[in-house]
Amino acid sequence: MRVFFCASAFFTDHLCRELYSLNKASVNGGQDHVAFSEIRDSFTLAVTEEHDRERYEELAGLFRRAFGDTDRLGTFDDIISGAEQGVLEVPYWAWHQQLDAVREQLRTDTEKYGLVWPLLRDQLHLCHALISRNSFTITPILPLVNAFPTFFEAPRRIYMSATIADDSEIIRTFDADPKSVEQALKSRSLAGVSERMILIPDLMPFTVDVIECVERLVSWTVKQNFGAVILVPSDKAATQWAGVATVAKGSKDVEALVTALQERKTFGPAVFANRYDGIDLPGDSCRLLIMNSLPAGTSDYELFRASALYGGTSITRMLAQRIEQGIGRGARGSGDHCVVLFAGADLAAWIAKDANFRFLTSATRAQLEMGSEISKEVTSLKDMAQTIKRSFDRDKAWTEYHAETLAELVDEDAPDLLRFGQATAERKSLNLWFDGYHDQAIAKIEKLLAGDQSLDTQTRGWMEQLAARIADKWGNSERAEDLQRQAYAHNRNLLRPRIRPPYMPLPNPGNQVHAIVQQIGAYRLRRGFLQSFEDTVAHLHHEATASQFEQALVELAIMIGLSADRHDTNGEGPDVLWLLPSKVGLVIEAKSRKLEKNALTKEQHGQLLVAAEWFAANYEEYRCIRVSVHPRNRATKAAVAGASHALTYEKLAALISDARALLTTLCESQLSPAELVAECSRLLAKSNLNENRLADHYLVAFEEKD
Repeated sequence: MRVFFCASAFFTDHLCRELYSLNKASVNGGQDHVAFSEIRDSFTLAVTEEHDRERYEELAGLFRRAFGDTDRLGTFDDIISGAEQGVLEVPYWAWHQQLDAVREQLRTDTEKYGLVWPLLRDQLHLCHALISRNSFTITPILPLVNAFPTFFEAPRRIYMSATIADDSEIIRTFDADPKSVEQALKSRSLAGVSERMILIPDLMPFTVDVIECVERLVSWTVKQNFGAVILVPSDKAATQWAGVATVAKGSKDVEALVTALQERKTFGPAVFANRYDGIDLPGDSCRLLIMNSLPAGTSDYELFRASALYGGTSITRMLAQRIEQGIGRGARGSGDHCVVLFAGADLAAWIAKDANFRFLTSATRAQLEMGSEISKEVTSLKDMAQTIKRSFDRDKAWTEYHAETLAELVDEDAPDLLRFGQATAERKSLNLWFDGYHDQAIAKIEKLLAGDQSLDTQTRGWMEQLAARIADKWGNSERAEDLQRQAYAHNRNLLRPRIRPPYMPLPNPGNQVHAIVQQIGAYRLRRGFLQSFEDTVAHLHHEATASQFEQALVELAIMIGLSADRHDTNGEGPDVLWLLPSKVGLVIEAKSRKLEKNALTKEQHGQLLVAAEWFAANYEEYRCIRVSVHPRNRATKAAVAGASHALTYEKLAALISDARALLTTLCESQLSPAELVAECSRLLAKSNLNENRLADHYLVAFEEKD
């Protein structure tokens, strides 16, 4: 077996290094994870708002009408103005129509884009075009490694990697042979697994102020001449730690701070934003690692993909991989050790959910199992510090327990053949499209969708949209439209078809008790469901964005056993819809950011009346209750809102408080699943959250303003 590397016309030292990371990644150096993003970056062209505002606006302006046609014009304008932080994908049909205009604009500035432009200029149709407040980004659907025949046609390649949560990415990114990935040579030894004590304060059996807890623990750690590091998902999240730690801003700051930690010139505490890979802090340079909140994407592409596949297993795998990358920063191989704290309700809730836990590697699952058992015995912050000290002091009882339990719990992770099949179909279809075989490329995807019924709906929609994209470029617009309608039906986070599909009503909600208990049962640690609840209701305040507030209302309804959805499309339908099992629908307009002194106006009530008409047309068997989330139940005389209801801040707070009490009692019980159903039924029978009392108790009629 040999490693095959050669140069080609555009194969500079930079790209050579990137493609070298395809084939040879350090087992414990972290670069095995970095390779995926580094390769994509090598094929990505970004026109940034900061350095070329005029070109950024010109490119984005080409597609303003396309976003208007799909009812996203308001979001588009907010992003261009910098008021919104999301990432929008340019509709592929508009992208295909404007390729020549885009190419003409970019070719005048080719010196700015180095060797990326020669790689993309003839393959723009194989790319996503993404717009954020910071840049207009062009990145391939999958890295165009076939642009380098010396790599792509190599008869033998060697990939070296540490264990990763989703090894199908090797197929998707590098076009590796799926059989070779499936039959990879693996070490059966645990010698390369670092010792980690993983603790989750939010799931401990006492009330923890996470911010205060972390501040005191990192300060205490540094005084012992041990490095303390905090990983956060964004620069904004890093600001809350600026008063107690050094925050690294930009690549140069990060490199300097990492070097200072490695050379023991400082022990921190240090804060790194969105640096879950690519930094190595072995030995005393990091003995306490804090992961604060769930990881987020590091690029516009990753943010876009996370949004498009939200709720599906693909994003769960990505988050699992990010978490594994993060905890690997502080313990670098055999003989090294580190204490890891998972801080933040969203991270604690994610880890506690069984459906997420299984996507972690076997070694990490084993260490989390140990950490969960230890955490159950921690009764105070002082007790937590003493527990951490056992790792710092190399307590024999702890080290032996870790070694023995790890050996007992770690099993070899079996390859996921279904996931390999999906990655292979995605890569092969792109290769066929690259070669001009449109029909065969679509057939490859349709064969996967017909044969793999286990695909989650988000991923199924993603693949159908890829097939629609290929059909559109082929010129078969009718087939593209059919495929896009299927994609949107499976995943409403994707591009809305040019012809709006008919609305699909929510299924009738089931038994409220069973809906609540089923959700609790999805968590390995029931307290994790409480953390998920707290993470949701944290957005139910007047300073939250409209999107955050509306999504939190949906999630709150589901948590108390109702059905819910958001459906405001170009003024059609309500902001939020709650369905009660008793055949009652709450049609909700969320005016959460209105000032308390302002009454409900005629225009605002008119929106609610239109939403109610939409509801009556789509839910004929339901009784409609019109609801406006409003500071007070006051309306202007012109609004004529006497038959509508307000969910005031005060009543919303009461609903949240009652839900918290109910869910806390259930989650902190030690009852079996069957016993939990009976207990939930008993509690709900007396609660105002009961489907038969909820509307009467928490909603108040509007009164005319004097």
